[in-house]
Amino acid sequence: MAAHNVAVMGESTSVAGFRPLGFVVFAVDKPEDVRSRWSEIVQGGYGVVFVTEPVYAAIDDLVAEVADRPVPAVTVIPAAGSAGGVGAAKLDRAIERALGTSVPYREEEE
Repeated sequence: MAAHNVAVMGESTSVAGFRPLGFVVFAVDKPEDVRSRWSEIVQGGYGVVFVTEPVYAAIDDLVAEVADRPVPAVTVIPAAGSAGGVGAAKLDRAIERALGTSVPYREEEE
């Protein structure tokens, strides 16, 4: 079985800390800049690609094209200073597709 690298794509402040962990880092100045590099990523032997939420918003159509492939697995992560939200929305859509309905959230009582 071939080993796959892990890539991280996003704004330099969001992805800089991943390089010392051995990840291949693709820092972009603007999230839309990643569109021109996406084919390099998809065909580059990466098993997992982490993308920040702003990058995902710019390339969600490209990510959808590889969603049914086993590799690369694309995972959305929050950007530095971001509250997140895209990942939770994707999970909600997946649950709704699987169950045929949405699952209401209930506030936990303390």
